[in-house]
Amino acid sequence: MSTERNGIAIPIFPCRSIDEQLDFYQALGFEVTYRQAKPNLYACVRHRVAELHFFVLKQLEPTNSYSMCYVSVPDVDAVYAQFCDKLKEAYRKIPSKGFPRISKLNNLAEDRRFNLIDPAGNRLLIGQKRDSPEPIRNDRPARPSRLANAFETAYRLAYAKDEPAEAAKVLDPVFSKAEEASAALRFKAYVLRADIAVSMDEIDLARTYIIAANNLSLSDQELEEVPEATARLDELNLVCYQPEGD
Repeated sequence: MSTERNGIAIPIFPCRSIDEQLDFYQALGFEVTYRQAKPNLYACVRHRVAELHFFVLKQLEPTNSYSMCYVSVPDVDAVYAQFCDKLKEAYRKIPSKGFPRISKLNNLAEDRRFNLIDPAGNRLLIGQKRDSPEPIRNDRPARPSRLANAFETAYRLAYAKDEPAEAAKVLDPVFSKAEEASAALRFKAYVLRADIAVSMDEIDLARTYIIAANNLSLSDQELEEVPEATARLDELNLVCYQPEGD
């Protein structure tokens, strides 16, 4: 049986304002390919990564939007860098909260991805599939700690699904017994929780977990296990301790 795929899927997303949507996607580098005023408002945009269509739904609330689409690209780092540059040029900053916003690039088991949420709350999950899934490690403990399980779930909620509040609910109850876990795992969990707090604009709480992470003493071997968390901690320090007025 042939596995060749000739079809193309084009998402049709709702929005409150066609103008607002087109302004945002044009700022990202999309080209407007079609716009219709009658009998109903409708528009299309195209970029090398995707083609998107929009219709107006005036009662739409971005916070309640469930519209999403996964976009597979061969060069996610390049796409992310381009979008960040474009957003910074248009908004004078890279929006990380509210609508619109863009998440950090994150490594998941199946891909490397970021989330792009437009002014209407529609979510594009833009990722690059890995050549092969992460190998099964035989040295993992037969019964992972509560913190290990909570960390994996919270990581996916925060970064794959962009649901920081739900991630916090999963992670917070297990910190009281975190001492049973390795220092490397606790470090990653504290950094994740700080990042979640920043995404929810809870800067004082984020600083609490940044301090907790900084207070951990990690060996050279343990530091080699947490490069992603170490880099994220450096970013969080800049966000949470930047001088007033910056």
